[in-house]
Amino acid sequence: METIPEGLVEETWQEVADFPAEHGDAEMKRFCENQPELVAFMLEFSQGLDHEVKELAIYMLFVIYRIFEKSAKHAIRQISAEEIINCYDSNEKLVVSLEGAHERFLDRIARVHLATQPHVMGYILETLMEGSSEEEESELNDDIGYLFLLLKTIVDVLDYSTRGNLKTPH
Repeated sequence: METIPEGLVEETWQEVADFPAEHGDAEMKRFCENQPELVAFMLEFSQGLDHEVKELAIYMLFVIYRIFEKSAKHAIRQISAEEIINCYDSNEKLVVSLEGAHERFLDRIARVHLATQPHVMGYILETLMEGSSEEEESELNDDIGYLFLLLKTIVDVLDYSTRGNLKTPH
């Protein structure tokens, strides 16, 4: 898949935010039926998070999926648990390998790893930073890095699956 345009990311985010409750519930139900493993992954891996942070994670998962759905030329195939876990493990290993790395090196690595869908990743970062504040006590402050890892995994696996490749990501 090509880079998703910033305008489509913003348009989709706003569209979802403006859903009437009934329509939002119906769309979420459809999403859960179409991508049960993505939903199960987020529910399972966000289990230990504060309720509000978990709700944000599910909401962002839905928005990210809608962004990819609107930009894809064909229906998105159902993502398998194996694909998701392989991608998560790869992302987690990357994070662990970067502990203690020099800041300039980290910047370069971040640019490469965020480059596949920079506008989607920008939405994620903006939303997470908006919900987090150094001045305020927020549950999100403690969980922002972990939540970013989960959401990056979702972006990677959706990006990979919409490219039409048959191998698992990473």
